[in-house]
Amino acid sequence: MTDRGDTAAAAEELATAPAGPSRPRWVVIHWTPEALGLVRAIAAAEPRPALTLIGPAPAEAVAPALASLPEGHVERYWQGSASGGVEALARFFADTADLPAADAIVVLPLRGHGETDAFSRLVCTAIQRACKGGPPHVVVAVEDPEATHEFEGLGVATIFYPGFLRAALLAHACVDLGAFRFMLALLSGRLRAETWPVPPELRARTFREACLEIEVDRCGRPVTLIGLFAPGEGAEPAMLLSPAPGRPLRDASALLVLTGEAE
Repeated sequence: MTDRGDTAAAAEELATAPAGPSRPRWVVIHWTPEALGLVRAIAAAEPRPALTLIGPAPAEAVAPALASLPEGHVERYWQGSASGGVEALARFFADTADLPAADAIVVLPLRGHGETDAFSRLVCTAIQRACKGGPPHVVVAVEDPEATHEFEGLGVATIFYPGFLRAALLAHACVDLGAFRFMLALLSGRLRAETWPVPPELRARTFREACLEIEVDRCGRPVTLIGLFAPGEGAEPAMLLSPAPGRPLRDASALLVLTGEAE
């Protein structure tokens, strides 16, 4: 999931889960390097959770992506999927990944492997069996909003669909004058997003520091730093919206800036 709305919503939902006695333990299932933004969002929570990732790819395939994260963001990565059947996956969840001891679990869509939501349903069934009917706080992202009823009785606390997030933003804009004006300005062309090069003096600094330094454009109009471009899967540049404040800029190829009035 690369959309920032997806990752922010998942992190917010997980933040409502009950914490463990010290550092809470969260697990993300169906994780791929495309979801690095979710890891960064979770790492920004206080207290920072102990994070376990479970994904379809071998550990060596995701090692470069995990190496790009600050030390301590991820405690463990396991390769695991439902390809061996629900019972085998339930045993893996219980005996190897120790899901019953987790405080929160998020199940991401497994794209490119057939019926996406069907795989998520199998995973939730395996979670239910591994946790003997008493799973922790489980959040599931679905591809099809009509698939939500398929998760009934599987102990899922929250199901969200990205389209609902966009609708919620529009609804919020209807009752919040500031949000309404912001969206209207974007839609009418009075605001626009631009890519700017990373200033050399900011290359060794963080996104938070860049936000404090970059305040106006070349015409003196106020601007807002909203994201950056950095190497993604296959070393291709990927857009990252609202990265974690401590995200370093050393590998960023450009900045994404919301400008003032368009000429």
